[in-house]
Amino acid sequence: MTSTMEWIRRTYDVPARHRMRITYDGKPATIVGAGDASLRIRVDGDRRILPTHPCYRIVYPAVPEPARPRGWCKHCMKDRAMTRDGVMGPHRWGGKGWSKPCPGAGQPPWKPVRNQTHPGEQRTEPAR
Repeated sequence: MTSTMEWIRRTYDVPARHRMRITYDGKPATIVGAGDASLRIRVDGDRRILPTHPCYRIVYPAVPEPARPRGWCKHCMKDRAMTRDGVMGPHRWGGKGWSKPCPGAGQPPWKPVRNQTHPGEQRTEPAR
């Protein structure tokens, strides 16, 4: 089962993350949550939390590409690392105390990841 934020990243190809600083309608804001296919944001200086579409009036900060190519697995629908051959790398799937090899490993991805979703995998040198 995927989180709403992960579903938003996958569906709208945006780099949205909890507590990410963004610009909403020209004003600085923070993403405080997600639900019902919308982001919950708080504009600086405002007490209200606004539900908004992930692509409407939002400017996301520049996010570096992942160090290794990533894609969405067709089977488990998760953001996973790919091999040099352009197929999904080995990974496991399951839940609550059990996991097994994912049948999507070794298959082409459902679609590539266009933005950084794992903060630990940032390029150290500029992309060429």
